[in-house]
Formats: sequence, C-alpha cells, structure tokens
Amino acid sequence: MNRRPIIIAATVVAVHALLSALKPGGAYAYLAPSVLWALVAVAVLVVSGPGSPRAWHRRSITFTSAAAAAAQIFILIDVGIFTGFSRSPLSFAPGVVAMNIVYIASGLLGTELSRAYLMKSLGRRRPLAALGAVTLLYTFLQTSFLGLAGALSSGDPLSTADYFGSVFLPTVSESLLASYLALLGGPVASLAYRAPLKAYEWFFPVLPNLSWGLEALLGVLPPMLGFVYVNQAVRPTDLRRMGVRVTGRELTRMRRGERSERSSLLGWTAVSVAGILMLWFSTGLLGVYPTIPLSGSMRPSIEVGDLAILVKARPEKIGVGDVIQFHRGEGMVIHRVREILAEGGGRSFVTQGDANSVPDPEPVLPEQVAGKVVKVLPKLGWASIYVKDLVSRTWTLLSSETYLVYGSLAAVASGASIYVFRAVRRRPRHPMFRSVKI
Repeated sequence: MNRRPIIIAATVVAVHALLSALKPGGAYAYLAPSVLWALVAVAVLVVSGPGSPRAWHRRSITFTSAAAAAAQIFILIDVGIFTGFSRSPLSFAPGVVAMNIVYIASGLLGTELSRAYLMKSLGRRRPLAALGAVTLLYTFLQTSFLGLAGALSSGDPLSTADYFGSVFLPTVSESLLASYLALLGGPVASLAYRAPLKAYEWFFPVLPNLSWGLEALLGVLPPMLGFVYVNQAVRPTDLRRMGVRVTGRELTRMRRGERSERSSLLGWTAVSVAGILMLWFSTGLLGVYPTIPLSGSMRPSIEVGDLAILVKARPEKIGVGDVIQFHRGEGMVIHRVREILAEGGGRSFVTQGDANSVPDPEPVLPEQVAGKVVKVLPKLGWASIYVKDLVSRTWTLLSSETYLVYGSLAAVASGASIYVFRAVRRRPRHPMFRSVKI
C-alpha cells in the first residue's frame, strides 16, 4: 500500500490544525502560513517528483478552468451593477499588497499541489470516492470544523442558514470543481480556476454588495454549472491522453451513458438551485415566507398546524379585515385587524383573534408588523411540527446523556468505517482508471 498520499494528507491537516491552534498575530499571521504552505508545496514536489505537475498538465482543461473562473467573476460584477458595490475592507498599501500576494500564492501552491497529488494518487482506482473525500478535506481546510459545529449548535436557524449559505455550501462547490479539475489537469488546472477568484477577492478595490441570498446562490450555482460543463467537455480522446486506457467496449458504454450522466448532473444542479430558493423562501428573503400557528386564537379561519403564507406589506397597504403577523414580546402573533387608529400622523392597528371575545390589549405599531397572510394551506404545517418535536427530543437526549450518545456514535462510526473499508477493498477497480500513470 502506498503511504505517500496518507502522509501528504496528514501533513496538510497538521498544518491547518497548527495554524488554527497557534493563531499567530501581527506579521506572523502572514509569515507562518506562507512558510508552512510553501513547505507543503515543496514536500509534494519531492514526493511526486518535480516533473509530475508538468506531466499532469492538460492545456485544454486549464483553458476551461480559466474560463470558468472568468465567467464566475463576470457574473459577480454584473450582479453588482444592480445591487451596488462597496469598498473592499482590505488595505491596498504597497507593503500590504506584497504581503498578501506572498500569503495567497503560498497558500494556493500548497493547497493545489497537495490536492492534485491526492487526486492523481487516489483517483486512479476510486475516482468518485477520491473526489468526495478530497472535496470534503479541502472544504474543512478552507472553513473550519469548529465553525461548522458552532453553526449547528447555535440554536438560531437564521445564523445556521447564513453559515451554510454564505460559507459552507459555496466552499463545497468551489472545492468540488477544483478537485475535479486537479484530477483532469493537475495543479495548473485547479490553480487556473482558484487563483483568479482569490485575486478578485483580495486585490479588487470594490466588491459587489450582495445580500445573503444572492451570496449563497452565486457561491453555489456557477461552480456547479462549471462542473457540469467540464464533465461534458471531457471526451474519450481526452481520457486516452491522460493515460486512461479506454477499450472499444468501454467507449461504447461511455457514449451510451453520456445522456444519463448529463441528465443526472443537470438534475443535481436543479436540486441545488431549488434548495437555495426554498431556503430563501423559508427565511423570507423572497418577500414571501411561511409560518405555522401554534395556538387556536384564529379558529376557525386558521387551525393549529395549518401553513400560513405571508408577504411583507407596508403599513398603508394593510386594511381592516386583513390577517397580519406581528411581534409581541419575544414571540410572534397572528391576528386579524379590527380597526386602524390614526394619531399624530401615524397609524396603528387594533387586532383580535377570531376565536377571542375581546381585542388585544395594545395596538400594533407599524414596526411590529412582520407580514400579511395571503394564503392558508390546511394541515401542511404538521410535518414541520413533528420534525421540530423530534429535533427537540433528540437534542434533549444529546444534552442529558452525553457519554451514552458519544459511545453509541463511536460504535456506529467504527462499524461503518469497517464496512466501508471492506467494501472498498473487495470492489473491483474501475476499468477506466486501471492504467492511469502517475
């Protein structure tokens, strides 16, 4: 068994862990990462051989990588024309720019050389497994496991959604495309994709002023479309040039599978976009959002467990008889407007639940109004209630029986690891990647 990929992966993880633990400040915040990632790059060149990056290089893949990066940057700029731009928070003094160039260049070299070595070493036998493992590895290197754990345990759905939408999912998408490019064209190809994006982020004086929703969409969609395009651009002749021996029978099978692969990839892209749009909808970023009443104060119009669809409405667009949701104390209330009070040039709303015999004790001010109910879908909210109840019970169990839960998780993880390891060893080598030369 070749232990070199394991050593390189362990070195990369150790460098990330060391920098996360030490958290150097001042000039060392630039110097320490630059030196360590440069050492990683040198180690990869020593292990793989100085000529390997050149042997791995494919010009067509590199051009495609640069085109994907340029398209992503142009999309960001085009969107910024409509959303506006803000000045970059980074300093552009000559000395700082020079330090940033060294910092970014060393990090990219260390990251992409090691990524390409792992993909070329592990991808020849299990390309899909290697792609998934390397993608997750470099995702956590670019984010952090502690950041993910903090977002999941924060208890605030909006902060969790913000982390996944603006940090985690875009990083996964970028890492997936970079890993695939490294498999096809080596570190030069992945650098041709990631380096322009980093240069735009660090050295462009103005950046688009994106909302959370646009940031999530533009962080996920362009890399996924780039992945689809690159995958469809790779032909059997390209595989032969990469050292992949494709027989006539395998070539026929590949051609038959192109349509299904294209549909599968486009399907996953559609699922990703739909997921982001659903996230926008659930958090109100589209101006429309759902809510589930948990009390019977609006019976029979709205029952407990119904799904109410609300739109954001200006106070002057709210009239008597409208059902509104508003803030009261630490909670949200859905009641009907019974009267509109106009005092001192302003207006407020007298509200009352349909099942209540008297109006609410205090009028609702415009700044308290969250939205107006436009549609009620009976019983559709019960699924969410059951899920929340299950999550609450699970969290209570995790909080009270810590040692039992950790022991069970350790046992399950160990059993799953043993099963996957045996399945991988018994599985025959992928015929298309039997003769990839490293």
